[in-house]
Amino acid sequence: MRRFLGGAEIAVVAVLWAALIVGSAVSALTVPVYTSALTQALGVPASSGLPAADVVKLSGEVRALVADATYKPLPATWEGQPAFDAAAVSHLMDVRRVISAGRFATGLAALLLAVYVGACLMRRRFGQMALGMNVAAGLIAVSAVLAVVAAVVDFDALFAAFHGLFFAAGTWMFPADSLLIRLFPERFWEVSGGAWAALTLLGAGLLVVCARLLRTAAARVDASRTANNV
Repeated sequence: MRRFLGGAEIAVVAVLWAALIVGSAVSALTVPVYTSALTQALGVPASSGLPAADVVKLSGEVRALVADATYKPLPATWEGQPAFDAAAVSHLMDVRRVISAGRFATGLAALLLAVYVGACLMRRRFGQMALGMNVAAGLIAVSAVLAVVAAVVDFDALFAAFHGLFFAAGTWMFPADSLLIRLFPERFWEVSGGAWAALTLLGAGLLVVCARLLRTAAARVDASRTANNV
């Protein structure tokens, strides 16, 4: 029974660490500088037929709508041309709800981990903490690598499968000449997927380093206990 409970503890803690790392990586990709820098680096102004200033402004407003606490309504027209219609705004509001839920889950994971880590530190359960971190790092690394492989093999299929998990069919597909697609072409999401994978792998690496430090601390505690019992 004790072994089962110990295994369950490690599994739950590993999932919490994974949720924190994955959620933090996603949040990092919603900062304003990322959107503006990537759209410029990918040549979106040229491919969209819009001035660079317009691309920065409009892509920034879309980012704010899905990621910020406050945002401005998106324009239905821009420079006399169609901009964001009701279908586009509806989808972006769905994205906002998904991101909000993800942030809540990330925050909850952080809170639960803070309580867990505090309890472990008080009881000097360094080895148990390290094991949870290592399992989480492995889970994150495998997931990230599988996602990258799937993207390389067939990015369109992965993109569709991902959207199918969170959005109703037919609500997230738009014409190639729509403003939303012109501002955020497929290449934007390919690079963002790679950036997410890199950040999650970095987080997994940090967990491994922390686990190693904790195991060193655990060895010192065991050595101290042994010395005191002699």
